[in-house]
Amino acid sequence: MLMAKVDGRSENTIELYEYTYQKFTNDGRITEETSIGDISTKDIRLFLASLIDEGLAKTTVSIYFRNLHAFFNWLKKEKYLKENPIAPIEKPRTPKTFPKHLNEDEVRALLNAEKRRNTWASKRNYTILLVFIDTGIRLSELQNARIEDLDLEDHSLKVHGKGAKDRKVFFGPTTARYLHKWLRVRKKLDSIFEDTIFIDQRGKRISKRHINRIISRIQKRAGLEDKQVSPHVLRHTSATLAVQNGLDPFSLKHQFGWEDIQTALRYVHMTGKKVKEAYEKSSPTQRVDL
Repeated sequence: MLMAKVDGRSENTIELYEYTYQKFTNDGRITEETSIGDISTKDIRLFLASLIDEGLAKTTVSIYFRNLHAFFNWLKKEKYLKENPIAPIEKPRTPKTFPKHLNEDEVRALLNAEKRRNTWASKRNYTILLVFIDTGIRLSELQNARIEDLDLEDHSLKVHGKGAKDRKVFFGPTTARYLHKWLRVRKKLDSIFEDTIFIDQRGKRISKRHINRIISRIQKRAGLEDKQVSPHVLRHTSATLAVQNGLDPFSLKHQFGWEDIQTALRYVHMTGKKVKEAYEKSSPTQRVDL
């Protein structure tokens, strides 16, 4: 996966690529004697068909397709191949589903469940929730966020995002206030070994597993056991509520670090009363004197 490292892909992305290519080459039709130029469109079609026969979800098959497409595109770009064998194959269709997210009442229940507690850890955990919900940053971005990249006056944080790309994200006054409070509480530890915003009680960078456990415990205290709650769901929640509150797709794209505007447009999925309220305000004939 040298090409992915050169192109600045994240470690998680590289691991996913490696797994995809290993599964493809171990499928039986491709052997050690097969040269890269001998791989045909038929080989790829048969591989994708075998994944469907295994009972894999269409979304999973689509991920395999996307990873193989990126690999063969790179081979062609570097002139290892004259033609991309996957080019004639259409991307597998996936069901159109809206991202799972919490509504405002559920967000309020989640925050209140932790705000009521008054310990060093609960103050950190409450601030973690606020940052997830207000900025929509990824789990790894929150874990690695550093104090020197936090600007409380500007209400902004520079994060090291997916694909090794830095971006600045913004948050509101409430989150800024609690971040300020948390940094004062953070200093009370006797020993601190990391410059990351969020640390554990040993003074070390908080782990992803620890953050996931924190979210799960708060979810139970909030009475949301029947809901799916995770850092990724909180990211979806942040995007959904931001759109409902009037954020445009282009600003959303920048805040969340997406390359494709279509990803941002997925969140413009207000229904029922929200659509009615939004359209009444923007109705083209409403401001025309008829």
